[in-house]
Amino acid sequence: MSSRTLNHALLNQALGYVREGNMRRARSLGFNDDELRELRRMSATELDALASEGAVICRLAVDHSMLMARIYRLTQDQDREMQIDRCLELGASVQMMADFFGLTGNDCSTRRALLGLESRQGRLAQPPEEAEHAAWHRWQAICPHPSDPQRASLDLQGMMTLAEETRLPLAVIWHLVKNWAAPDQPRSEIPQDEQEEDAAGGPTWVAM
Repeated sequence: MSSRTLNHALLNQALGYVREGNMRRARSLGFNDDELRELRRMSATELDALASEGAVICRLAVDHSMLMARIYRLTQDQDREMQIDRCLELGASVQMMADFFGLTGNDCSTRRALLGLESRQGRLAQPPEEAEHAAWHRWQAICPHPSDPQRASLDLQGMMTLAEETRLPLAVIWHLVKNWAAPDQPRSEIPQDEQEEDAAGGPTWVAM
C-alpha cells in the first residue's frame, strides 16, 4: 500500500469517527485531540494535500477487538449455514427450520434442491414403539436436561445427534422430544408440514 493511500485511508477513518462523535475510536488510530481538532477544521482540498505528502504521516494499526469480533461473526455464520444444511439432510420439517432458523418454506425448498435432497410431502409416520423406546433411553444420556420442556426442545445439537444415531427423521425426533419433556400433557400426533405439501397431497414419510 502506498503512503498516499494509507494516509488517505486513516485520515478519512479518523474524521469519520470524529463526525460520529466517537472520539475514543479516533484516538485509537493514534491521533491526539489537538491533531483531531486541526484535521476537522481543514477543507477537503487541504486534507487531500496533506494525505498526498511524500512522507508517511500515518501508520497502519490493527483494531484487535474489531478483528476478532468479525472473525467470530464470520465463523458463526459459517457454522449456522452448515447446521442448516445438516438439519435438512437429517429430515427437519419446514416448521422446525422456521422455529430454529427463521427459514420459510421456499427457503427450505431451495436449499433442499441445492443439496440434492428429495422434497418431502405429507405427514410423518409415528415410529414403532420399540424404536421410540430406544430413542427415549438414548435421549436421557444425550440431553443435559431431558425433563425440562424448554431446554430439551431447544437442544438442537442433541436432537441432531439422536437423529443420526436412530436414523429417524429430525422432525420426528423434535416431536418426540417435546412429548417426552411434557409427559403429563396429552400426546399429540406429528403435525403435517402444510407449507411443503402440494395441492394434491403427498406420500407419508416413513421413518427408517
